[in-house]
Amino acid sequence: MFGGNFVNGLWISFIGWFLENAAMSEMQGQAILEILTGHKVREAMRPGYASVPAGRTLQELVDGHVLVHGQRSFLVERDGRVLGLLTLQRITKQPRPSWAVVTAEEVMIPKAEMRITRQDADLRDVLEKMDRDGVNQLPVMENGHALGTLSREDIIGFLRDQVAQHR
Repeated sequence: MFGGNFVNGLWISFIGWFLENAAMSEMQGQAILEILTGHKVREAMRPGYASVPAGRTLQELVDGHVLVHGQRSFLVERDGRVLGLLTLQRITKQPRPSWAVVTAEEVMIPKAEMRITRQDADLRDVLEKMDRDGVNQLPVMENGHALGTLSREDIIGFLRDQVAQHR
């Protein structure tokens, strides 16, 4: 850059900066995974999971749950049985005028396709799976019953607590 070839020098500087940032991100990611190793989902999960009746309309869900409580996902149930999972993303894919008539059951992810975790699952493995699958939260289920939920925010809170304990 200082020898007269400004563009090539600038380009090499940019590549160096990019590689340094990538290396730092990789090191931070490894440190996070090491902290999570040996810990179980039950340590970071939130107990309880919001459920809604299969026949509830999207408008009722948005007005009564999403806007009021900020909930982003719901187990869809009928007669106490879990039928599937409804996420905010699935709701917002529906045209807004149809919300008054479309039900949770019509747009939910069927139970057979749901991504779930168990409370005794390794937290590190679950986070890696969430990253791989592009999932932000998972129902924690045992024997077909919801015990709670695990979100990325829950994992971040757990990490923060772990770091604070080791200072």
